[in-house]
Amino acid sequence: MKFAVAIAIILLTIPLASAQVVKVEMSPQTFLPNDVADCKLVLSLPQLTYVSGITFYHPSAIDVQPNSVSSVGWVQAYELPFTIKAKKSGIYTVEVLINTINGSIRQVFTVRVESEMPKIVLDRTTFTLNEVNDVGFTISSPLEISNIIVVPMFDANPKVIYVKDGRGSFKFEPKKPMPLKFKIEFYNGRNYHEIVQTVNVEYRESKGVLVNATPEYPITLIGDVMNIDVQISNLRQDDIYLVRINASDGTFSAKSAEIPMIKAGETKLVKFKWCARSAGVENVTVEVSYLDEFNNEHFEQKVVKIKVSNATALQFSGVEVERSPNGLTVTGDICNNGRSKVYNVMVSANGKTYYIDYLDPSDFDSFEIVIPSNTSKVQLKATWTNEIGERFEIGLSLNVPKAELNVGKGGNEILPLAIAIATLIVVLVVAVVAWKRR
Repeated sequence: MKFAVAIAIILLTIPLASAQVVKVEMSPQTFLPNDVADCKLVLSLPQLTYVSGITFYHPSAIDVQPNSVSSVGWVQAYELPFTIKAKKSGIYTVEVLINTINGSIRQVFTVRVESEMPKIVLDRTTFTLNEVNDVGFTISSPLEISNIIVVPMFDANPKVIYVKDGRGSFKFEPKKPMPLKFKIEFYNGRNYHEIVQTVNVEYRESKGVLVNATPEYPITLIGDVMNIDVQISNLRQDDIYLVRINASDGTFSAKSAEIPMIKAGETKLVKFKWCARSAGVENVTVEVSYLDEFNNEHFEQKVVKIKVSNATALQFSGVEVERSPNGLTVTGDICNNGRSKVYNVMVSANGKTYYIDYLDPSDFDSFEIVIPSNTSKVQLKATWTNEIGERFEIGLSLNVPKAELNVGKGGNEILPLAIAIATLIVVLVVAVVAWKRR
């Protein structure tokens, strides 16, 4: 019995090593409003440790079930299944606090909820009337989707298309101009969805050049970098030359590109890196000019709309200001909620700085900055550079907690000395009494 108690005492006094691992698994990684994501918290500890509870802290816009678990017990490896459901689209930060007998373990993860549904992107949108048109398409989706079925709601072959690797094809013979309507069925995790999409297409006999601009994502954050793919398809029967592509609106790594020649029936792809500096809807314009064999100049234009959320790629999370003997300690996380890498991240508080070389997408770094205590406001600021060299900055003003008069602190310093003196007096009195009795 004494041996078991001793072992328990030893386990209680061993601090947690830095090798503990907290991992959060989500399926699906990105989902739609009112979808349910099946998740699992995986906890690995360096030794047997008593876990008194696990609590999730999250915005009210999402629901985590269970929200907390108490009295997990003595564990070294532990898995907690839970679910997440969001009321509306957005990017949310969830904090997990694992309370152990040796201290608390904290983990932060990002929840992405999209409002954009998957859509069909046709390889071409110009067809010939009264001919059999062989049409290929891709499914563009901000979500991880599976079991995709596309049903053309017009006379087509096949009637039902089972999409593989995001691609499919069908044939149809249009008798008159009409938009193409499709029913798309898919699963996002265990969530089933069914939508109808109408694609406006063109019908003509003449030759031409088709320009299609596709953003990498339909929604982005301020300062986050994405690719805009510009596809140029030469549907003419002759070659075209000196093809110039110019992009405008927003910030690009390069606003122009040039292709010496595109053969008849050939498609070329040009990629632009782009980011937005303000929230709203950005209308990115792509203009294409080219020369035919007789040096006649022709023009095509494509405008693509990109939604920019009213949030920057980097955000502060869990920021706190506490008084300490050395001054004011400012702690928190700087989180990269974007889909692109950021560089030269500088977090500063009242002139004191904390440097981070880079942050990967969906990554975060914790900072701790000590500043003098003779201030009533803390001005927290973060600056960084994105993948195309654009500089961004965010700021946060924090109140300083009032200093509390700690009367008990001095008493605690005197108390051990007073106890020692009192003990000595008692020992001396007992010794004198014992000596007199002799």
